[in-house]
Amino acid sequence: MANATVEVSGAQAASWAAELRAALLGAVGPDGSVSPVQVQRSAEMVIAVIGLVFSGVGAAKTITEWWGARRRDGAAVTVLLPDGTRIELAEGSQARLEIAMRQDGTGSH
Repeated sequence: MANATVEVSGAQAASWAAELRAALLGAVGPDGSVSPVQVQRSAEMVIAVIGLVFSGVGAAKTITEWWGARRRDGAAVTVLLPDGTRIELAEGSQARLEIAMRQDGTGSH
């Protein structure tokens, strides 16, 4: 099992994070967990944070697929791994995210 933190930002960060959390609940596996959404507000932006405990790369695929459907609406997603790796999703970043999450001790599904 491995863990990660997912940050969602943009105009509707809290509601988008709730959508992503619902999608992740089915992707983390039976031994995984998805924390409730925590909203952090600053003068510049709102960031909604989701904590994950997962196995395999299903969570990475779910995150990138969700972001792909919402990025045109302005959603931004950053994944933080315990080793300090920070991946800001961009076009073509699914493979990088999957590799990073696999190297974080997750193995494959």
